[in-house]
Amino acid sequence: MASILLTWELGGGMGHLANLAPLARGLVERGHRVTAALADLSRAHRAFAGVPVAFLQAPLRARSAGRPESQARTFAHVLLDNGFAEAGQLRTLVEAWRNLFEFIRPDLIVFDHSPTALLAARGRSTRRVLIGTAFFSPTDQYPLADLRPWLPDDSARCRQDEDRVLENANRVLAAFGQQPLERIAQLYQEVDENFLTTFPEFDPYVPEGGRRKAEGRGQNARYWGPMLFSGGKAPEWPEGRGKRIYAYLKPFPALPRLLALLDEVACPTLVYGDGLAERFGGQFPSKTLRFERERLDMAEVGRQCDLAILNGTAATTAAILLAGKPILQVPIYLEQALVAAAVSRLGMGLSASPEQIAVRLTALLQNDRYAEAAGAFALRHADFDPKQQVAGMLARIDGLLQPAP
Repeated sequence: MASILLTWELGGGMGHLANLAPLARGLVERGHRVTAALADLSRAHRAFAGVPVAFLQAPLRARSAGRPESQARTFAHVLLDNGFAEAGQLRTLVEAWRNLFEFIRPDLIVFDHSPTALLAARGRSTRRVLIGTAFFSPTDQYPLADLRPWLPDDSARCRQDEDRVLENANRVLAAFGQQPLERIAQLYQEVDENFLTTFPEFDPYVPEGGRRKAEGRGQNARYWGPMLFSGGKAPEWPEGRGKRIYAYLKPFPALPRLLALLDEVACPTLVYGDGLAERFGGQFPSKTLRFERERLDMAEVGRQCDLAILNGTAATTAAILLAGKPILQVPIYLEQALVAAAVSRLGMGLSASPEQIAVRLTALLQNDRYAEAAGAFALRHADFDPKQQVAGMLARIDGLLQPAP
C-alpha cells in the first residue's frame, strides 16, 4: 500500500475536484492510502462521496486585491498574484507544504494547479504527477507565451515580471538547500507524468492548437481529454418554441441583462449555476426560463439541447462539444477567455463581451454552420471514453509506484 497525496491550491469551481475525485476512488480501490489537501473543503464531501479520503486544508496565501484580470499577460502573472511576488511570503507557503509532506510522507503526489506545492516538492524523491487543463502547465520556454497577444506589445514588462518570479522561487529553493531553476517553466517539466485533461485544440501554449504533441511539452506529457462529472438530474425542459438552450453561468455584472434577453427570446431554456435559482428565479417568472437547483446530467443535456451559453468553463465546454452542439461563450477570467477563443477559432461557437451578447446569440440561433463545426469536433473525438481515460491514468500511476528495476 502506498501513500498518495492529492493537492489543489489555486482556482475555483468543481473542475479541480472533478480531476481528483475519480483518481482518489481508483487509488483507494487499489488499496492505497489517499490524502487530499484542498483549497476549498466545502465541496469535498460532494465530489468524493463514499470515498475514504483524509482531507486537509491546503496552505494558501491570504487573499488581497491583486492586479486587474485584464492585466495578466503570461502564466508568470498568475504566479505573481498567488504567492510568488515576494520571497518571504513564498518561503512561508513552501515551508507549510514541506511540513505537510513530512507529516504525510507520500510516495506520490498529484498536483492540480498547485505551483507552491510543486516548488516545495523539489528535491524530494517522491514521484510527482501533474493534472489539469493545459493552461495550468506552461510549455518549457523563456520567455513564457503571451496569453493576450491581441493586446499592445508589452514583452519587456512580461519578461521583467517573469524574471522576478524566477528570482523569488530560486531564493526560496536556496533557503532549503535546493538547486535553482534556470527558467520558471522548468518547474512544470521535471515531473514524472503530466496528465493534460483537455483536448489539444484547447492548449493555449500551442500555436493554433490541434497538434497532438506540442514542442516544449516533454515526453511525460499527454492529452487525456477532459475529466467529466458523471450522473446528475435529467433535464426537464420548459415550454417554448425554438431551439433548446442550456445556460451554465457564474455571477458576473451583465448576467441580469443576459437572463432578460433569454426571457425575451422565449426559447426553452435551462439555467444552472451556484445560487442563481435563489438569486434570480423570482425575477424571471417565465414559462420558457427554468432555473435548476441541482447539477444536471451533462450527457443528456448535450444530447437534448441545441446550443449552450457558458462562461468558458473548460469541462462543460468539452461536454457540450462532444455532443456536437455549438456554444456562446461569455468569459470572465483569462483561462475562460482562452477556451472561448479556441471555440471561436474552430468555428464551433462565438465569444461575446457583455455588449455583444444579443447580436451573437442571434447569430448562433439563425446560422447552422456553428453546429456543423461542433458536430465535426464530436466526430473527431468520438473515441473518447472517460472510463478508459481514468483507467489509463491509474495504470500510469501504478507504474510510477513500482520499484525501480
